[in-house]
Amino acid sequence: MKQLEAIIAWTPARWADLRPDTAGQVVVLPFSEGDAAKRFAMRAGASSSALAKLTEEERIARLFIDFQTLVVRDGIDVQAAHRAFLAIDEYRFRIAPDTEGAEFEDPPEED
Repeated sequence: MKQLEAIIAWTPARWADLRPDTAGQVVVLPFSEGDAAKRFAMRAGASSSALAKLTEEERIARLFIDFQTLVVRDGIDVQAAHRAFLAIDEYRFRIAPDTEGAEFEDPPEED
């Protein structure tokens, strides 16, 4: 799904006392399933009206900043975050091509 259609929802690992059912977890959901994201303490992506106002380059930067925030600040397992973010086209197209789950937006032509 496109970044503008995706809600990233997570609960920091350190919030186990506040949200024991979702602490340390992350999901990426279509905007149409936004109610399911309410189980989590934090949300980003399509749930932010500011995202649509950004340029494509700014949105891509925001996507990777969100990834870093989840992993470094909020203690989400990096592989769990990676697997969740693979649902977002712009993420899959911009990670290293030899990373599991990576895709080419415009596949190279074969010789």
